[in-house]
Amino acid sequence: MKGSLRWRLGRFLSRLLMGFLWGIRGKNLKDIPPSPVLVAANHSSYMDPPLIMALWPREIYFVAHGGLFVNPIFGAFLKFFHGLPLPGAYREAYRLLRKGYDVAIFPEGGRNRLPEVKPGTFKIARRMNVPVVVLKIHNNDGKPPLKWIRWFVCRDLYAERVAILYPQDFSDEEKMMESFRRIVMDV
Repeated sequence: MKGSLRWRLGRFLSRLLMGFLWGIRGKNLKDIPPSPVLVAANHSSYMDPPLIMALWPREIYFVAHGGLFVNPIFGAFLKFFHGLPLPGAYREAYRLLRKGYDVAIFPEGGRNRLPEVKPGTFKIARRMNVPVVVLKIHNNDGKPPLKWIRWFVCRDLYAERVAILYPQDFSDEEKMMESFRRIVMDV
């Protein structure tokens, strides 16, 4: 497995902890385009980035809300495991995509905001001409600790690739954004 030591460590720890506790799994994650890609997923839990890190087959970086990095210890932890703080994360995302890395963005701009979707992910995809791999994270709604108990008992937390959006198939980012919203909400 290629990738930086930091990413491999983060992936190992995420898989170990989340796999042991909740039996996480991925669905349709084998047939994805080669790097670089943008990964766009629904966002209902702080567990979404570690879930993607555990299941994604390649090294990946995550755009994250800048407020998560305010605490210097937690912020350093997030940066160590490929968190990119806003503002400034999009510049870094362009740089990483040019270098051939995958970048994950939650287009809702925060947790539990669907049907609201922000255009940044799709602007980047069109400017960089990279596909957007759409993931649907299932069974991550509800309030902790009840949902964590449900995950532990039912072992039903999983991520599924539900679509791949190619920029050339859309006339503009608004159409890509609408397609993402429709796919994630209907699946």
